[in-house]
Amino acid sequence: MTALVTLPLLALRDLWHGWRSSLCLMLAVAVALLPILLLGGLGLGVVDNLVTRLRSDPRILEIRLARDLQIAPEWFETTAADPRVGFVLPRARYLASSVRMRGPDAREMLEPRLLPTAKGDPLLAGLPVPEGLHQTVLTERLAIAAGANPGDELTLTALRQVGEKRESANLKVTVLAVLPRDLLQSDDIFVDRALETAVERWREGYAVPELGWDGAREGQTDAAHRSYASFRLYARDIRDVPGLRDALMHQGFDVSTRAEEIETALAVESGIGWVFSLVTVFSVLGFVLTLGLHLAAGVMEKARELSLLRLLGLQAGAVALLPSLQGAMIAGAGATLAGLAAWLVQPLVNARLAGLGGLEGPMMALAPYHLFWAFALAVAAGALAGCAAGWRAGRMQIAEGLRHD
Repeated sequence: MTALVTLPLLALRDLWHGWRSSLCLMLAVAVALLPILLLGGLGLGVVDNLVTRLRSDPRILEIRLARDLQIAPEWFETTAADPRVGFVLPRARYLASSVRMRGPDAREMLEPRLLPTAKGDPLLAGLPVPEGLHQTVLTERLAIAAGANPGDELTLTALRQVGEKRESANLKVTVLAVLPRDLLQSDDIFVDRALETAVERWREGYAVPELGWDGAREGQTDAAHRSYASFRLYARDIRDVPGLRDALMHQGFDVSTRAEEIETALAVESGIGWVFSLVTVFSVLGFVLTLGLHLAAGVMEKARELSLLRLLGLQAGAVALLPSLQGAMIAGAGATLAGLAAWLVQPLVNARLAGLGGLEGPMMALAPYHLFWAFALAVAAGALAGCAAGWRAGRMQIAEGLRHD
């Protein structure tokens, strides 16, 4: 226990005795670490901005099917169990999901397409989700065209051809909310999947008793062995989009995504990380080598004093630890100076680079825990720098040190 207290005090007193040399080394460490912190902060800020901007846009997560197919219900069960999938729903055929709609003022007839939805729909995050057969959410573009607001009642009309006869069925739905234009710029209305299925069934000639719609063929109320024509599919995270796209294409689906944007952002993240790692390695090696040489030279200069400490009862192992303790102290002090400088410079960098490249967040994003890890790395590197000098000090014979002039 005495050695644990004595050794740090001896190391500190020795550094204080040669404070000019110690100060120069601390500043050298700070100068070596400051560019690493600045580059790391910029890298974190730029990458976080890119990734956050992508994650804030649910359309980035979407995987679209290019054309209608026949998809079995079992495929949706398997796909929903994939951990990369965040949301998946079956869709009806394109023509089967088209309806006519009249707004509350009955000015004109619009022709939107039903868009099935359910809880967890990324596009409706923060908005009420339609449930049952009489609720809907409109896109802003469609709401403006219909003159509709939340709480208004709209009339939907489905049409079908039965022989030479055209039939129609009407349904009243209530507008729950309006989806902002920047999320979806189309004439779609979000409805419960049950409503889209009901419209498709009725158009195929089957009755829909829950809506009071009669079938074109007596006694038939549903289709056997039903399949679906398309899907609404969203990945759980932007990093899952490329993999899901490739998996679906391998299954024979012709899909379109915005994976190129994601891959570009991830390539930027990887490139910045590689450059940061390279700069970090060379900077740390540089200051470890410089500090190690200084500490080794110090051991030779203080050989007599170290031998006297041995005569006073200090063990060889304890003497060997002194250079590493001093290296850790110098590196820790230098890292503290570098961290304070980076923390003070960060607001200036963010103010100067605000809005660069259309990015909205801070361009430099150093957090306190980043500075802590930088400090810990510097202390460890400083201790490592003193190992060679400590090894030399520990192996030095007492007589050899006393003879040293």
